[in-house]
Amino acid sequence: MDVAIGGAADYNKAATAGNWHSLCDERLGFVHPELMRLLELWRSEVGPEGIPPRRVMSPRLLKSFLRDIALYERVAVESGARRYRVRLMGTAFAQILGDLTGKFIDEAIPPEFAVRWHASLDATLAARAPLRFLSREDTKGMTFLTGEFFSAPLIADDGQMSLVLAAARFSGKRPWEEVDAEARAQLGLK
Repeated sequence: MDVAIGGAADYNKAATAGNWHSLCDERLGFVHPELMRLLELWRSEVGPEGIPPRRVMSPRLLKSFLRDIALYERVAVESGARRYRVRLMGTAFAQILGDLTGKFIDEAIPPEFAVRWHASLDATLAARAPLRFLSREDTKGMTFLTGEFFSAPLIADDGQMSLVLAAARFSGKRPWEEVDAEARAQLGLK
């Protein structure tokens, strides 16, 4: 079942209920310095809406991050539901997940994982602010990898907040159970 998520707390409740190997940290306790630099860059480009416009977050500005980023677009459909299209996927993301550029998540990702992807994007747009996610890489069966993700909204050219800029750093150094236990303790989650 695919339901809209309202923010970090809702995401973490859904993750626990759905037994997802994923958590959301609205405190933004990034471990990887590159993700912290991207957060600082995002904050430096905030516009009057409190969110940077996509046109400002240009490839030139994001040059040092391009291999690690993805750009998602929320698309409304007739039924009032929403879908997410991958507008851009950097080469580092694509090495792990496959190149999904131009594809809809619900068509490219198995349903049991697409719900988690939708939930993280929904949470980001609902928060109207950057979020940090920690997840085990289940989508392509590389469960030995864990990822730390930056996820932040952008204003599209039409003035709507319908884009999510994401970046990831993957590691196989620590098992998910260890990452999960540490993050839950830091976030005060059971």
